[in-house]
Order: sequence, then C-alpha cells, then structure tokens
Amino acid sequence: MSAVYSSYPLLYPLRWGHNSTVRQITGSSSVSLVLKDSQTKTNFQTFISQNIPSLADGSQFKLKSILFTGYLQTLYLAVADFSKAFPVFYGREIRTFSDDGIASIDWVMNSRWDGIYGMDVKTGNYNKNKFAEDEANTHAGNWPPLHPRTRFLTNSEFTEIQKDERPLVLVLHGLAGGSHEPIIRSLTFDLSRVSDGKFNVAVLNCRGCSRSKISNRKLFTGLFIDDIKEFIAVEKKKQPNRKIYAVGFSFGATQLANYVGGVDAENTGLESVVFLSNPWDMVESAIKIRDDWWSHNLFSKNLGQFLFKLVKSNFKELEVPNGSKPEHEPSVEHPDYYSFTPENLEKGSRIQSTIEFDNLFTAKSLGLDDAFSYYAIASSYQRVKNFEIPSLVIGSHDDPVTGALSLLESVFTENPNVVVCETDLGGHLAYLDDNNNSWATRQIANYFDKFEELVQ
Repeated sequence: MSAVYSSYPLLYPLRWGHNSTVRQITGSSSVSLVLKDSQTKTNFQTFISQNIPSLADGSQFKLKSILFTGYLQTLYLAVADFSKAFPVFYGREIRTFSDDGIASIDWVMNSRWDGIYGMDVKTGNYNKNKFAEDEANTHAGNWPPLHPRTRFLTNSEFTEIQKDERPLVLVLHGLAGGSHEPIIRSLTFDLSRVSDGKFNVAVLNCRGCSRSKISNRKLFTGLFIDDIKEFIAVEKKKQPNRKIYAVGFSFGATQLANYVGGVDAENTGLESVVFLSNPWDMVESAIKIRDDWWSHNLFSKNLGQFLFKLVKSNFKELEVPNGSKPEHEPSVEHPDYYSFTPENLEKGSRIQSTIEFDNLFTAKSLGLDDAFSYYAIASSYQRVKNFEIPSLVIGSHDDPVTGALSLLESVFTENPNVVVCETDLGGHLAYLDDNNNSWATRQIANYFDKFEELVQ
C-alpha cells in the first residue's frame, strides 16, 4: 500500500517533538538463539529487549530539542559541522576484485593510532603535523587527497590487520557517501570503543566513492552485491573461524539486504546484520521524495546532484563517445555503462532528482525502461523472506526519505529472523541528541557487542 503525500508545505504539529518511542514489529514467533554460557535458548526478540533495553518495545529516548521533526533531524545531519566529532582514524586499503575493478576499504585504526598521533577524543585534536607527514609518505600514486584522519596503510600495518583475530564488523555507507560521513564515523567511533575495542571494523566504500578511483568503468547500483560477497569470502578464507557482522546505512542497507536475501542466502558468511533507514521499497521512497513538498524541496535536488558529482569526478574513467551503443545486451546481471557520454554529462548537470539521474544513467545500464523499473527490481523488501540470519531493522516513522516501516509490516512479521524497531521520531539516519551524538549508532554498537558476548 502506498502512502499519500502532499504537494503543499503542510505542517503537522502533532508529529513534532523530541521524546521518541520505540515500537517493535515482529511476527508471532522469533528465531531461537543459543547462549554461550548456559547453552540455553532465548528468542531473538527477547534477546534484544533484555540486552539492549533502549530497543525494547515502548522504550523512550530524547532527541535534540530544536530538531523536532524528521526533516530537521535529517537536514541538520547533512549541513552541520561535525568535523571534530567522532574522531576516527582510518587506514586505507586498495583492493582489486575479481572483475579487475577496485574499491577502497577503510579500516578503523584508533586502537593502533590514537597513541601514535596523540588523539584527544574529547576535543578531536591530534598531532596533525605527524599525521600529514605519514600521509604524504604512504599516499598512493595519483590518487586524490583523502579525507581528514585517513591515510593509506603501510605494508606492515596491512599485514597486522590481516592477522587481527577480533570479530569483524563490515560497514556499508549511504548513497554516494563513504567512511567520512558523520553518521558512519559515529558508528565506527562507537564500535572502536565498545568493550575496549573488541571489534575490528572496516568500511567498504562503493566504487568511486569517498575519493576512491574507478578502474574498469563499473559503478554501483542497489543490486550490485559482488564486492560485498567477495569481501566477505576473502575475509572468511583468511580466518575461517572469525565471526563477521555487517551493518548497512540507507542505500548501503539496500545493498546489504539484497545480499543477505539474495543468491545462496543460507551461506552469507555473516552472524547477524543491522539495517538503518533502509528504503526497503525504492518505488515508495522515490514517490515520497517526488510528491512530498518538504522531502522534494529539501532533499531531492541535493540527492540527484550528489550522484551527478560522483559521475563527474570519475568521468575520465567512465566516459564513452557520444552515440555509443552497448557492447552487449544490458541486463541486471550484466550491466553495460554505455550511457556515460559527454552529451549525457551535460544533461546531468541539470538533474533535479535521483529519478532523473536513474532515468539518464542507471536504468539504461541495466537494460531497463526507466528509473521506476529499476526501483521495482532493486527494492529489498522482496528478499526479506529469504533472510536466514538474525536481522535487526531500525527506522523512523518520520523518515523523510524512506517513509514509514509500518507500510511493510506484513513483510517483516513473516520472517522469524527479523525484529523491527520503528521509532516515531529520528529522521533519516540522524537520531541526534542534544550533544549531537546519534542514538541509533549507540544502539547498533551495543547490539553487536551483546550478540558477540552472549550468542553462540
């Protein structure tokens, strides 16, 4: 069922506030988990409610008082200065995948580098001169400058990471984003400190994102799961007994859900997953951003231009001549990126929405008629029924990008491996409190901490 949105700037004061409440959505049964110490079993919903009480049904929490709507929460996350918040050090690995494409993987290095660079986590200050010197000495070839507190790994540092036996959390970022995003840093910072740094944490940046390069004219879509699949397989081969968890943010959650519920769903290589602010129904999300006055005017153009800038910055590698035809019949399984022409680049400079971007580039590369054909196929709610591992879903009823989770309630309740925690307030990804910390990332870090500690 689709929601109805207003094309006028209507106000809904009854939906404003800063006291948010959690509502759990589960089916009549919830999968059993075997606990380590007692060898007893508990169901997934009970495990969450007892061990992460902030996610229990009916629990409440306070958000930043001046950000009293989901629109304001989301907008503030996008425009406020978080440069000194969530001070995470990243060590960058460039990984070549089996299709000869490359992506960057940013490993959280705080446990190793905080002391080396004198990080003060309260102020975000550190020895920038020493870091800049080390960054210059490790910088790879003609790669662009990296984001603050990020540098390439030395060979010895890379070897050390490969030997790290701590459980691994894989983080997948939002649309055209990366490890540098404030909300990603919020989680990686939280994970780096939970239980004295018990986790190894890696952010897999999509191809071309977060100042990464493209090597083989392949971009990403919501259906592109090959890098996720290969990354997990490689890490499992290195350390077969190490547990791996994963969390997806927004568009990254779509990719993760399509992976977990996709081919070979019983052998994901993952222990458990979390999805935050996933646009489960991409058709509904696109309609909301198009038809809701506030979502359209606050976010639509920015999202479209965000994607265009990604293409523009990588156009040297993506470019094909005007009038190019596909080298083969494009399909979801075998895309052909023949639409990245100078003519289309010029058209892209006037893009006002993600729909326009996907009409111009994405749909054509997949052999589809238009953006909505792509959204219909890529919508990850269709694959929830295939989830075979404990899956925690977090989202807000006032999310201005995805819409309410309750529209898909029957999809989630049919799978005992899924527990949904829908809040009435929080916006898209944000959940910012008076200290500009994210309530959501704290809960995700706590969830992985307790799952690793208690579940066999």
